[in-house]
Amino acid sequence: MPLYNPGAQAINFQRAMIFVDGTNLFERLKGSKLKLVSLKNMCVHFCQGRQIVRIYLYTVQPHLEKAKLEYGESALEGVRIVFGDAVSKSDGNIKEKGVDALLVADLVYHAAAKNFDHAILVSTDTDFAHALKRVEDFGCRTSLISVCSKAPDRLREAADEAFEASSQVIVSHGWAKDA
Repeated sequence: MPLYNPGAQAINFQRAMIFVDGTNLFERLKGSKLKLVSLKNMCVHFCQGRQIVRIYLYTVQPHLEKAKLEYGESALEGVRIVFGDAVSKSDGNIKEKGVDALLVADLVYHAAAKNFDHAILVSTDTDFAHALKRVEDFGCRTSLISVCSKAPDRLREAADEAFEASSQVIVSHGWAKDA
């Protein structure tokens, strides 16, 4: 068996972890009137052949339950859910506590532990810009995926590469459908 495979590309040997700001994703899809079909398939596409170690989605229980009712259980198949705290507000709405902090903690921890070579963040929240830079301090590469909108410059500039998953792209690939 040959040790050299001329068809293999270096990217195929990189390990990637995907960190999804779930509530941000759900709001972007809702604003674009899209119904998620498969988050995992979208993530696989943007990994560009890298080996997926894990896909994490960060949210609160009430937002996840609402998403499951709207999209169905299969939309989040193959995704590990991490919950922050849901705090009831006086107007009846829910406020998230600790969700972004959990995402940042996991992102930096896994980079420091060398559990991935490439981190992919799915969000448009500029609060994550500094965390992307910390990941790069550990020798990891970073990508950003903004869903249904252009990512703010500050966030795009913090990542090694940025992709925009417009509603047209999302629907044409079958990752979501019109609601």
